[in-house]
Amino acid sequence: MLNIRNLHKQFGSQEVLKGVDLTVKKGDVVVILGPSGSGKTTLLRSINFLTKADTGEIELDGKTIDVAKATKEDIKVIRQQTGFVFQNYNLFANKTALDNITEGLIYGLGRSKKASIQIAQDVLEKVGLKDFQDYYPSQLSGGQQQRVGIARAISAEPKVILFDEPTSALDPELVGDILAIMKALADAGKTMVVVTHEMSFAKEVASEVVFMDGGIIVEKGKPSAIFDTPKEVRTQQFLARIL
Repeated sequence: MLNIRNLHKQFGSQEVLKGVDLTVKKGDVVVILGPSGSGKTTLLRSINFLTKADTGEIELDGKTIDVAKATKEDIKVIRQQTGFVFQNYNLFANKTALDNITEGLIYGLGRSKKASIQIAQDVLEKVGLKDFQDYYPSQLSGGQQQRVGIARAISAEPKVILFDEPTSALDPELVGDILAIMKALADAGKTMVVVTHEMSFAKEVASEVVFMDGGIIVEKGKPSAIFDTPKEVRTQQFLARIL
């Protein structure tokens, strides 16, 4: 489904990704853990070119793109097949919950307005916001805004959904609602790559856990292997502080 090969990214003199390789199979839920500054968000953003990596290859659903030579059309194809859920929601403040979803369907994918409205209403119902379609972001709680963000991400039925610390900006009491929606997506067979510090989600839902530090993947494996018997000292140190 998704293959990342030898991905490098440098900001000024700082090398943030140092040749990252990652394979995500259809239906996988890959959870990426790591300390701040480890490169995990840069990796996630590089997958759909929100951040353009310097070198490496991204293969999605059989199409391989050399990131250094990626054209606008290449990037468009990748973005049409990936959904992105942002840490801080990234909703249009001047548009309703419904419009935040239909915008991408109409102008990004060329769907009709009628079809886009129906899709938006359906996904809002899935995330428990059926009665909030005409609300603006300022009228919604943080948890509700993030649910709109998830609804937007799944509306185009992407091949892969990317989550960048989707609960980190929420009050603790709202975190469970978002994780429940993500678990339901995983149970429905959605392919997901999730950057998070929610260890319970990683243990319960992930098919693979990836630990990053210093721009590289230090260790990866089944949740039971990573949490119960991590092999690398750096992984052990990180988990001892987090758990």
